[in-house]
Amino acid sequence: MSHSIRLPRVCAIVLCMTAIAAAQAQAQAPHAGRGAFVAQGPNAAAAGQQGVVTDGQGRVAAGRRSAYTTANGSTGQRSGGVTRSSDGSVSAQRSTTATNANTGVTFDANATYAKGSGVSRSASCTNASGQTVTCGSAR
Repeated sequence: MSHSIRLPRVCAIVLCMTAIAAAQAQAQAPHAGRGAFVAQGPNAAAAGQQGVVTDGQGRVAAGRRSAYTTANGSTGQRSGGVTRSSDGSVSAQRSTTATNANTGVTFDANATYAKGSGVSRSASCTNASGQTVTCGSAR
């Protein structure tokens, strides 16, 4: 089945094409579910995808990613996934990045989970020159 999607002008072409291509690729896997979206408002645009794949042997992988851009050029991305192996062990990860176009400050955060190890989190902010700054600072 083929679908035609009219992409919003504000939405970054690479982002939208990546989301659509990944969703289509997941549709080819056995026991797969997937979804994708593209949305546009007067001041922002967003795109994303999600999917889940299982092999029928107890192993499952699921993932989601999305991104946005605003009229002033601020951007953000989030991706994450979870896997379950046939022995029941579970692991998960999530990554978030957001850049303020006015200040040039980028926020990066990561979180991981592994059964038996628990949750680990990290976050940092950098300015446009790549220098570490206090999160929430103007520069």
